[in-house]
Amino acid sequence: MQFDYRHFHIDCRARHAEEGVYYARAKITRAPRRNEAFLSHDSGDIDSFENEADAICCARSWAIEWCDVAAQ
Repeated sequence: MQFDYRHFHIDCRARHAEEGVYYARAKITRAPRRNEAFLSHDSGDIDSFENEADAICCARSWAIEWCDVAAQ
């Protein structure tokens, strides 16, 4: 699931692990504005879930919260 939020582009994914669970993950990017460096943040594994949809929902919530803090 990809979407834009504020000035960020968010890519939410679920990583299927060998043990059968799905790990929520998010990659957040922002194109540089004047005199700023390119911003990219990879969440790593956030939490595990039994299904892919729940993992993506978690990644989305986590990414939005991260963007809200980063924008301050």
